[in-house]
Amino acid sequence: MKIEIMIPSLIAVVMIFSILCCVGRSNYLEYTKEKFDFRSHFPYEMQDNQHFKYNWQVRFLSLFFALAHSLFAVNAFDMSNASSLSFVIGVMILNAIVMMLVFIVPMRKASLHMALAIIQFGLTFLSYALVSNYVFFFNTQGYPLFLGIASSVIGVGILLSLINPKLYRWMYLDKVEENGEIVLKRPKVMMLALYEWIFMFLTILLDLLVVIATFIMLNSLK
Repeated sequence: MKIEIMIPSLIAVVMIFSILCCVGRSNYLEYTKEKFDFRSHFPYEMQDNQHFKYNWQVRFLSLFFALAHSLFAVNAFDMSNASSLSFVIGVMILNAIVMMLVFIVPMRKASLHMALAIIQFGLTFLSYALVSNYVFFFNTQGYPLFLGIASSVIGVGILLSLINPKLYRWMYLDKVEENGEIVLKRPKVMMLALYEWIFMFLTILLDLLVVIATFIMLNSLK
């Protein structure tokens, strides 16, 4: 691991993701005159309309987000002492690519977008599970146990979150009465969209946990 690269990479991940969200929300608001709601709007909706002004900016920022996360992953683990960590790095990089595509592929391509969402969930869980497995059963580098415990708890939480029955009814719209007529409206919480955002935040959280654990480990060796 290279802490001198990990920390700037993590800062870049957080900053690019924050800028991406700000530009995307502004892009959506400027044309629709409605606020982008993370609870009910998908990441791809930040650039989906051809009349939006900053579509390419959102797409490029999603690419830079994936690159920053991949750079972090490559420098987060020392494969010279534990070749099994190469699988963790591969999963994290693949997850970064999938998250970028979640920002780009619209729901009009429903099968592809749903496949990406499922892969995103799976890779996020797998990232936590692999880190936890390494800390508890291999740990040739001496990571603190809190990393394994935190990864295990969050990993179990990810699995339990998939039991949510509302997740599998995300596509149903709310029936609302307006002027004596029943109209269909997007619900305040669209579970699939919310989950896509949650799993992105969980990916960044794992980066943060690894940085903290690495910092503690290196200081304990001094």
